[in-house]
Amino acid sequence: MNRSEVRRVRLVDLEQVRHQQHGQEWAPHWHEEWSFGAIVQGECRCSVAGRPFLARTGDLIAIAPGVVHTGALTASAHSGAVLATMLYVPTTWLDQVGLAVPTRSGSVRDLALACQAGDLTSPEDVQAWLLRAIPLLAETLRPGSSANTDPMPGEAVRALIGRVQSAVLAGEQTVSGLARRCDVSRERLHRVLKQWLGMAPGEYLRAVRLHRAKHLVIQGEPAASVAAECGFSDQAHFTRWFKRTFGYTPGDLAQAVSRQSAPD
Repeated sequence: MNRSEVRRVRLVDLEQVRHQQHGQEWAPHWHEEWSFGAIVQGECRCSVAGRPFLARTGDLIAIAPGVVHTGALTASAHSGAVLATMLYVPTTWLDQVGLAVPTRSGSVRDLALACQAGDLTSPEDVQAWLLRAIPLLAETLRPGSSANTDPMPGEAVRALIGRVQSAVLAGEQTVSGLARRCDVSRERLHRVLKQWLGMAPGEYLRAVRLHRAKHLVIQGEPAASVAAECGFSDQAHFTRWFKRTFGYTPGDLAQAVSRQSAPD
């Protein structure tokens, strides 16, 4: 079994994914929830908000909502195995339990907690792990810490990114249309999105369509109709990009939703 496994955890209302495939790569994407996880075996060469970092065996990871990231998993040299466990946690649950979140994306090393992440089999296990891992990440990635050195975009760049997001929400689906709505050249748009979001404008537009598709799959829409509604040429093309982005297929997600909804 070396493909990714996805399940929906009812107690915490989150998504849990185990990535186990050597050489797996992700297209640039983001999550609407906080991403917390661990590298149990192997390593992941990541790009987060356009800036690279390497997560190794024993590292805990936090990625803030909306932050674009990508990565590639590489197996451990001595064991040939790879396992990354990720938990996508709604802010509503974090607020409910009163957990403070990190002020930035990043990682911290904790071999014991990373090892435990490889064996989270029940909702109670998941919740207990989060209650230990998130405070550690928040403490390490706090304001004023030595790790908190990422540059921040200026006001003009933030305003442009805001206009891009508004244009996409308004239904814009082409790079030329984005540039026109934002009153900038295509070259300026490409430079800003690549530097600060880690993706080109075309990649950003595709990622938006895939996030919409994911919501539709969770709502129970068939993959074929989701593919057509979200602008993919056919279901096979849609499935390939969905897996490249999230690590699993639309069918895997639909099965996870079905299992979550089944009565105990």
